[in-house]
Amino acid sequence: MNTVTRSMRCLSATVLLACLASSPALAQSRAGLTLGATASELTGDFITVRGDQKWSFYGGAFGEVSVSQFLALNLGVNYAQKGGTGLAGTGLLDSERVELELKYIELPLLAEITLPFGASWGLMAYGGISAAFNVGCKASLGGGSKESCKDTALEGAKTEWGLPVGGGLTYVLPDGESVVFEVRYTWGQSDVVKNASIKNGAWYFLIRLVGSG
Repeated sequence: MNTVTRSMRCLSATVLLACLASSPALAQSRAGLTLGATASELTGDFITVRGDQKWSFYGGAFGEVSVSQFLALNLGVNYAQKGGTGLAGTGLLDSERVELELKYIELPLLAEITLPFGASWGLMAYGGISAAFNVGCKASLGGGSKESCKDTALEGAKTEWGLPVGGGLTYVLPDGESVVFEVRYTWGQSDVVKNASIKNGAWYFLIRLVGSG
C-alpha cells in the first residue's frame, strides 16, 4: 500500500469519526477567500542538490462545515504556482541543473481544530490531503531558457498528491466574520513529472477571509 493510499484512508477515517461525533452544528457552514504565497523546492531521489526556493502566488476560495464546537472540515479550490531548482542525479539528466515552473488547480481537504482564547482569538491546527491538477509546466535544463515541459526531456504529471499540515491564529471581527493568519507545509507524495523522481515540498503563507455563516 503506497503512502497516498494510506493517507486517503486515514483522512477518510478522520471524516467518519468527525461525522459520528457531530451535533446539529453540522449544518453550520461558511465560505471565504484565501490569498498568499508559496515557497517551494524540488525534492526526490532524482535531485541530488536542492537549489533555490521558488516564491509564487497562491489564491482561491473555500467552504467549510462545522462538525463539532471545535472541529471543522474545509475544502478549497485554489490556483497554485510551485517549482524550484536543483541539480539532477544520475540517469536522464546527469549532473544538469533543473528548473521547473509548475501551475496547478489545487484542492486541499483539511480537518481543522480551533481552540478559542480570549474574546476574539483562536488557535488553529489542521492536517489533510491535497490533489493538485497540472495546468501548466515549464522547464529549464542545464541553465537554458524555459520551455514547455512536453518539449524537453521532462513531461509534467497530470496530478500531484500532497499531505498538508499547518496552523495559525484566527481573529473574529465584530460582524462575525473572521480573519485567519496561517502557515502551512505540504509534503509532495507523488512525482511532479512522469519520467523522473522529482517531488515538490512547499511552504504556504496565507491569509483567509471567512464569512460569518
